[in-house]
Amino acid sequence: MIKFFRKIRQNLLSEGKTGKYLKYAIGEVILVVIGILIALQINNWNELQKLNEKEISVAKELYIELNENLTSVKRQLGMWENRDKKVSELIEIIDSENVNLTNREFDSTLIYVIGFGNFKLKQSKFQRIISMENFEFKKSPSLINDLLSLNDLYATLMEYYNRNDDAYHQILKPYLMDNYAMENFNKIITGEKTKSKVNYRELLTDLKFANIIQSTKGSSAPFVQRIKITIKQIEALKKKLETIYPNIIVTNH
Repeated sequence: MIKFFRKIRQNLLSEGKTGKYLKYAIGEVILVVIGILIALQINNWNELQKLNEKEISVAKELYIELNENLTSVKRQLGMWENRDKKVSELIEIIDSENVNLTNREFDSTLIYVIGFGNFKLKQSKFQRIISMENFEFKKSPSLINDLLSLNDLYATLMEYYNRNDDAYHQILKPYLMDNYAMENFNKIITGEKTKSKVNYRELLTDLKFANIIQSTKGSSAPFVQRIKITIKQIEALKKKLETIYPNIIVTNH
């Protein structure tokens, strides 16, 4: 192609057509500039495509982790709501002047008060996205602020859980180890008859036990509310991602 243009220029010069040569030279320069601009445009388009693909990939990773957390937290909410309900029932029993409760009814209520598992959140992809330098969601820059807000909620939620966990292991469990037949919990689970090794009426009228259960309510109820707030925030962020990136929606087969 270069030889072709060079030959045209040489012919114009040899024929003495200086005016046409200058016009041709200018036209050739313009073609070269246009070619360079097109090449730059294509390169920019390719780079933009790579950034878009990365953005979609990051959004999908985030969406999947949010979906997993939402499923897990909703399941745990049910357990913690039930625990909070049983704590309230136990407080009502303690406050009653006529404590009329069978051993098995007491065991069945108390097992929910102590029977909670570890509360966990998946945050590996979440934290990686937050810590990525110079990364932003081009289609919705506000998503980064949404992530930071949810990250604060996650941190607060875990603080509330740790309060409940610490209160159980440091206060309630030691008390029960001294004043309650812990083997009864296993019997409740297996359906066996529990043994009456303690006087439940004395336990229910013990001021220390009453204070511990009241304290448990003070930790449990706010945690349940925090779980609900976090669920709403996760759902809102999920919906926003679905709106911006409709192709990332994960379907269960």
